[in-house]
Amino acid sequence: MINLCFLSGKVINEVDLKFIYNSQKRSLDKKHTSITKIELELQDGQVIRLHAYNEMADYVFINIKKYDYINVQGKVKNSYVEINEIYIFRLN
Repeated sequence: MINLCFLSGKVINEVDLKFIYNSQKRSLDKKHTSITKIELELQDGQVIRLHAYNEMADYVFINIKKYDYINVQGKVKNSYVEINEIYIFRLN
């Protein structure tokens, strides 16, 4: 079964970077996992929650701002979409 979705919309919240401590990991560099959460408003008004982890979370936190229009490729999870790739559209 393929789990892949493509979404396009406007970011409607401030992007916040958080860290999750995972005691199950053995090496020091893998004990912390970063996460960002985005709310994406689609053209029809639906709001989808997006999550990004580790390097993608860092990229999202640095590059994505509230009111940016983005395209996302991701995987559908229980109550959110996990971001695999993201593209930003800024109108100047």
